Amino acid sequence: MVKEGLLGLLTQVRQLRCEPCLASRAIKKPFGKASRALSSLELFHSNICGLLNVVAHNGAIYILTLIDDFQRYGYVYLLSHRHKTLDVFKCFVAEVKTILERRVKTFRTHCGREYLSDVLKGYCEEKV
Repeated sequence: MVKEGLLGLLTQVRQLRCEPCLASRAIKKPFGKASRALSSLELFHSNICGLLNVVAHNGAIYILTLIDDFQRYGYVYLLSHRHKTLDVFKCFVAEVKTILERRVKTFRTHCGREYLSDVLKGYCEEKV
């Protein structure tokens, strides 16, 4: 519309920005820097993704991810139901302990329902 001359001459308006105005519009303060793991298996992050649009060959419609914070190495498990998270987590801890001969120290999640069971809390206090 500007090229055809329908709008006339447009000028750029410069707005003043005062600190109180910007602060009143800010919703959250920025996050601080998170501390990183200093060794392998010190911190694991976990999440479950699903319901997937495509069903895997074994009937899985969820994906469980476990990521080592230090190495950035990820483990991916396919689940057919969310309630199988505990069984897979137990197998994962046993596998890591057997192969790497070390224990998982910290397990961080997004506090989803599958991680809030008393059985998993008890297992983590006992084994991890």
